[in-house]
Amino acid sequence: MSYALVAALGFALGLALAWWWLGSRRRSDEASARRSHVLYELAEGDLDNVAQELEQIAESEPSDATVFLALAALDRRRGRVDRAKAIHRTVLASAELRPEERVAALAGLGRDLLAQGRDEAAVGALSRAISLAPRSVATLESLARALEQAGAWERAAAAWERHEKLVEGRRRRESRIGRGHAVAGQAMAALSEGDERKAKKLTERAIELAPDSGHVWYVKARVDAATNAKSAAVEAWQRAWELAPGGAAAIVPEAWAWASDEGCHDDLVERMLASIRTAREPALVVALAERIARQHPEQAAAALERSAPASAMAILALVRLRLARGQRDQAREAAMAEVGPGAVVCRRCAVEMKRFAFRCDHCGAWDSAVALGDRLPEASEVDVRSETVERA
Repeated sequence: MSYALVAALGFALGLALAWWWLGSRRRSDEASARRSHVLYELAEGDLDNVAQELEQIAESEPSDATVFLALAALDRRRGRVDRAKAIHRTVLASAELRPEERVAALAGLGRDLLAQGRDEAAVGALSRAISLAPRSVATLESLARALEQAGAWERAAAAWERHEKLVEGRRRRESRIGRGHAVAGQAMAALSEGDERKAKKLTERAIELAPDSGHVWYVKARVDAATNAKSAAVEAWQRAWELAPGGAAAIVPEAWAWASDEGCHDDLVERMLASIRTAREPALVVALAERIARQHPEQAAAALERSAPASAMAILALVRLRLARGQRDQAREAAMAEVGPGAVVCRRCAVEMKRFAFRCDHCGAWDSAVALGDRLPEASEVDVRSETVERA
């Protein structure tokens, strides 16, 4: 009887163990399948569903810090920065946190703070993260950008240099360009301190690092202008507006004002004529045409007509030019011209969308289309852009 009881107990225990093992295996398989589904939805760009899935996983696995870190990063991408910051701080408060998770939480918190414009706090969090993981490429890149925004140009250049040594290929080239921007920032700081010799050396180094950067050439133009290197400054202004046509509304007027003070108008106008012959970006064409229209109206009109089909801003400038010259019929004809459709981008991911589409094909967001129609900037906007470029 006792043998039968022992056998029965053993069988029951074995059955219970088997049931527990199968249940644990089933839960593991379900969790694995759910995570795979989350990865698939993330690859497809369905961020809302990914966030919902991650929240459910976090409820069922509250001890898994990786899930919370992923949810926080996703919240930041969705614009919910305060929530992302709260999650990162909650994770950092955990006593049982692996070193790599602590680094990820600190880096995430730094990126949250950077998104809120709290540059110095972001630098602090990212510096702590990089001290724990000095070879973390993503963290080092975030630190370099935070230092740039904080105006710590020398530290930013050092961070980009470290980053450049850790990456290869295209990313190394981007690191080199980032270092060039940081060195250009150092040059502007030296110029503001009155150390023109140092500023000139730094701009030469910045040009070596980032020869195709409009920002770097803009800094060079200002340094050359300050050191009375007129020919070099004229060339640098031209390179700046050609490489950064989006900033032409600020760069061209500044170059014009400098040339007026220094008596370099003829040289600058020659550069403007050379640029406007090949310029395709409406913002650059309009900015240049406004300056050369008095001396070279036909060249200005030809460039504006070339840009008019895609730019209401160019049409308006052309109408004004025709009216100023008394060409009313031609002004009326220009005003009646049709303008091609402007670009439409997604408010969430900034990827160009098809016109009349209600949902973004890239991130899946509904009703997120924003038209990027061009327009003439107000004077106050030009002043603001000028101040922004100057601070950079």
